[in-house]
Amino acid sequence: MPETCSSSITPPPDKRPGRQTPVSLATLGCLLAVAVGLLWTQSRFSPAVVNFLQGAADRAKEAPAAAPVPKEPILPLPEALSPLSPAEHFERETLSDKIDGKAELYLSAGFTRLDCQRISLAAQPDAWIEVFIYDMGSVENAYAVFSAQRRADAETMDLAEFAYRAENALFLAHGSYYLELIASSPDDRLLAAMDTLARAFIRSRPMAQAAIAERDLFPKTGLVENSISLIPADAFGVAGLERVFTATYAVAGAEMTAFLSRRATPQEALDLSRSYVDFLKAYGGEVKSSDEPVPGATLVAVLDMYEVIFSQGPFLAGVHEAPDRDQALRLAGELAAKLKEAPGVR
Repeated sequence: MPETCSSSITPPPDKRPGRQTPVSLATLGCLLAVAVGLLWTQSRFSPAVVNFLQGAADRAKEAPAAAPVPKEPILPLPEALSPLSPAEHFERETLSDKIDGKAELYLSAGFTRLDCQRISLAAQPDAWIEVFIYDMGSVENAYAVFSAQRRADAETMDLAEFAYRAENALFLAHGSYYLELIASSPDDRLLAAMDTLARAFIRSRPMAQAAIAERDLFPKTGLVENSISLIPADAFGVAGLERVFTATYAVAGAEMTAFLSRRATPQEALDLSRSYVDFLKAYGGEVKSSDEPVPGATLVAVLDMYEVIFSQGPFLAGVHEAPDRDQALRLAGELAAKLKEAPGVR
């Protein structure tokens, strides 16, 4: 009898889904348990982290609020005005941080310190005046920047010997101080407030206004009003030509400049006059003959202009950029005659 094959063959496994459900459910349960465990663990901070965060929160609560910057005024203020910003202070090394582009003028004139601050109308903070108080170290230094900065639309004021207003600004020199007050607009209330501030400053620093003697040494005939100024350094582009007073003259419809500079000795004045002539010759100037109304004067033609240079006692003096030869020589003669009135000049 033949052998039956079926008795030696293993029946195939039953692939019906129902047979694996318990195993699958068990596996899924394990995975869910692991996930829940991880989430629970991550939701708990380390005690060290908890302590750090709690300490930071406590420190933040205990830290005092930043103190407001005091706004003490840099000059006496009436009740209608109040400080809008803290005062600022600048020395020689930091002046360009405030007035970059103009600092060299002040530094060359002897600047020592700047105090500045914005002052506003008490009831209207958007209406303000910025006050600049420059300590220039001397009366002449203060006058140098005052005269150099003078605007063409200046309106002379009676606040001090050297004071004027221009549009929305007021400028004055008082002793060794030079003041600039710049308003946010030309509002009448601000213009009145600037006047008040300037007068308050003058009262707070009483001092006799020292006379600048060189101003009185220029001839009066033909002198343009308020044109006298002091160039602190490198006058007319000449290196080393410093502390030069200038005055503008209008003669027969033409303008020219008279100049003078008191030097330490007559010899220094003479040497400087010769150096100036050499400078002009180096730039194309041609020495011309003249009737010499001033003994020792040199007439130099430069392009279409004339220069007259001479020394008298301790003064270097002359005429700069005159369009007419005779007018240049005439003004030089008047200036030389006037210089004879100065002490120490013969």
